[in-house]
Amino acid sequence: MDRDAILDLEEKPLLELVEKNFNVKLGGLRDEEHLSNAWGIMEILVEKGWGFTIRFDGNVKSLDGYKFDNGPGTIFAQHGSLPYFGSMCEGICKTCLIALVLTESIKTA
Repeated sequence: MDRDAILDLEEKPLLELVEKNFNVKLGGLRDEEHLSNAWGIMEILVEKGWGFTIRFDGNVKSLDGYKFDNGPGTIFAQHGSLPYFGSMCEGICKTCLIALVLTESIKTA
């Protein structure tokens, strides 16, 4: 699974992958209900050397991850644009799964 496939995931398969890979169960992607649990996913990756930048500005909800193992690198900004997400929960889930794909392997089955 690559970055584009993860960005295209609908809610149910996204939440299933998050649970399989981070052992975090979210009941949905609504920030008002699930953001504190989603935040825990980022904390797992911070312990592995990742950092995150969040932008929440009116209708713009974006998130980027970075890790500087072999020089500077980010998940999205290095490609010239940041995707905007419908919720911060969605952004956290998708960005963290992509981070996992970039540095480890992802469990899909």
